[in-house]
Amino acid sequence: MSAPTIGGLPTAPQLLSAFQGRRMSEHEPFRSAHALAGLHEHRLELSDPGEIAELDARRSALVELIDEWIAREAPEHRDGAALHTETLGAVVDRMARSWVAANQAIDAEGARSDKTHKHWYHLAELVDGYTDLVTDVAGGRRRLPGQ
Repeated sequence: MSAPTIGGLPTAPQLLSAFQGRRMSEHEPFRSAHALAGLHEHRLELSDPGEIAELDARRSALVELIDEWIAREAPEHRDGAALHTETLGAVVDRMARSWVAANQAIDAEGARSDKTHKHWYHLAELVDGYTDLVTDVAGGRRRLPGQ
């Protein structure tokens, strides 16, 4: 896999590929993104609150791994850069959840259903937001919590 291309940060297409398990690399965000998608898929099968809590704790640990990697790799912010409301790891986790929901909708409802369209549209919005965020972080216009 080629190196991340937005100021050293993963691009949205790279993360979507990682969710699928394709184009994996040694970079932490990609391994964790793939694992997050798998945990979101597994979470939908669970009904026991204890098992769900354990799985969510594993998700939180993966989010922290992404955030630790980002803290080392992200460009330093400029004074006055706007603070984003959530960490990049949390954004990747939401994208993984949305990617799983969109794929499950296509499997259950078919490609032409309104429900499927709604899920894929939501994922597209998250992808656009993620791209804007990492572009702003790389450009020094925005900073992430903990930076």
